[in-house]
Amino acid sequence: MKRFEYKLIYPMFRTERKLNQLGYDGWEVVASTGSAFVLKREYTD
Repeated sequence: MKRFEYKLIYPMFRTERKLNQLGYDGWEVVASTGSAFVLKREYTD
């Protein structure tokens, strides 16, 4: 069974650069609220 880890980020500045770096690191945006992005990536031991 796949396992995931999650991250919340509250962007202020340089949002595009930050999201691109997180994408390179394997994170995927799965939701957005008015003030935060929810990201997930597959958890590996």
